[in-house]
Amino acid sequence: MIIAMLLIEKLTVVTMDPQRRILTDAAIVIDRQTIAAVGKADKLNSIYADADRLDGHGMVAIPGLIDAHCHADQSLLRGLGDKMHWIPFLSDVVEPYLAKRDSADGVLANTLSMTEMLRGGTTCFVSPNVDPRDDYESLTAVIGQLGIRAVLGRFIIPSEGDDTSAKAQQTVGAAVKVMQEWHRSQDGLVSMWFGLMVPRVAGDTVHPNFYREVAIESARMGVGIVYHFCSEAEDAAYIVKEFGVRPAEWSRDHHALGKNVLLINGCQVTPLEIKILAKTGTHLVHSPVANMKMATGILPLPDVLAAGVNVALGTDGALNNNSYDMFAEMKAACLLQNAVRKNASAMTAETALEMATLGGARAINRGHELGSIEPGKLADIVLVDMNRTHTLPIHDVVSNLVFSTNSSNVHTVFVGGRKVVEAGKMPGVDVAAVLQRARVRSAMIRQQLGVETAGEWPVS
Repeated sequence: MIIAMLLIEKLTVVTMDPQRRILTDAAIVIDRQTIAAVGKADKLNSIYADADRLDGHGMVAIPGLIDAHCHADQSLLRGLGDKMHWIPFLSDVVEPYLAKRDSADGVLANTLSMTEMLRGGTTCFVSPNVDPRDDYESLTAVIGQLGIRAVLGRFIIPSEGDDTSAKAQQTVGAAVKVMQEWHRSQDGLVSMWFGLMVPRVAGDTVHPNFYREVAIESARMGVGIVYHFCSEAEDAAYIVKEFGVRPAEWSRDHHALGKNVLLINGCQVTPLEIKILAKTGTHLVHSPVANMKMATGILPLPDVLAAGVNVALGTDGALNNNSYDMFAEMKAACLLQNAVRKNASAMTAETALEMATLGGARAINRGHELGSIEPGKLADIVLVDMNRTHTLPIHDVVSNLVFSTNSSNVHTVFVGGRKVVEAGKMPGVDVAAVLQRARVRSAMIRQQLGVETAGEWPVS
C-alpha cells in the first residue's frame, strides 16, 4: 500500500546526490510514489506536520540497489554450477535446463530470486536473457505482486538462412509485438528490452541486417539492448580469429553499441575497446563474484571508470554466484581490484556504492528518476539496520555499508513509495510457500537433468 504522505525520521541518509551528502538526524518525506523532501528531521517535521510518521532510529537510508546483470530464472539450480568454467557451465547445465524447463518453473525461479533480492535491498534488476517461451503473463503478474522493478531482456536470435532485410524485419517485428504487450506493465514496474544474441563460439553466424533492425526498433521503442560482451578469453579470441577485430570494434560495426546498450562483464577489454565504449556512451555491468568464481577474467575496472565509461554492478545469478546479494558484490568489487593492483585504494567503497545505485540507474537510462535520494525522484529507498554486532561502531558509514553489511541488515524497502519489505518480512507474500515449492521443484529438476553437485564429501 502507498501512503499519501509519509515522513521517515531519525535517519542517517546517504543521499548519493551530486554533492554525495550524508545527512545525520535526517528525514525523508515520501509523497505517494516520489520523494518530496530530504533534510534535517527537525525542519521537515515542522513543514510536514500532518504526514504519517515512521521511526527510522538506528537506520541508514540508501537508494534502492540495482542489480544490472541478474539471471533471475536460475535460482532453482543454485549450487549445481560449482567448479565449472563457461563452456561446460552452459552446455552441461544451463542449456539442458532451458530445453526441458516448464514455464511454471521459470516463474517460480524468478519469484524465489525476486524475493531474495527485495529482502536484500535490491529494488530493480536486469534479466538479460529472458526465454521467449516463458509465461510472460504470469511472470509480470508476480513482478507486480512483489513490487520490484524488472528490466526483462527478451532474448532475440536471428532467423536461420540468408540475412535479408525482410527476414530481419519479420524476426524483430515478432519480438516487438510481444515486448510491446508487456512493456511498462504492472504500473510501470516492467520494462522490456532486447536481449541480443551475438557471435561467441564457433558455428555462430553473423547477421548485419538483423543487428541493424534491432538497433532501429530499440530506438523507436525507447528501450535498451543488453548482451554478454568480451566476457571470456574464449569468446574474445573467437571474435578476433573469425573477424579480425576486437569485440568492441565488431559491436560498433554492427550497430550494437550506444547510449541505450548495456554490455555484460567485459573481462577481456583492451585499452582500444575502453576508448570505443567511452566514445559511444555504452554502459558496462561488472559482476566480480561470478567472474572470480568461474575464473572468467578480471575487468580492468579503474581504467574503465577513468575513461568515463558508466559501470553498474550485477550478481549474475544463483547458479554461478550463488546469491543475489548486492552488498557482497560491492565488497568483492573493491577487494578484487585492490588485490590484483596491489593497491588498497584501487577501488573505494564510495565508488562501489555509486556503481550499485547511480551506475545502475544510468545503465538502464533512468538516472533522472532512480539511483539517489533526492526530491522529485521515485521513492526507491532501503533502510539498513546498522545496530548489529557486525556493523557497529560506525566511524565511516559508507565503509560499513560496503565492507561490513550484508543482505540480512536490510530492514525496510520501499519501491515507488510502496513498502514491499517491513522488518525483513514481505507483506502479503507467502515466502514459506515459495520456499517449499522451490524445494520440491529443484529436487525434481536436478533428477531430471541428471546433474550431480561438485561436492567432494559423502552425503548420507
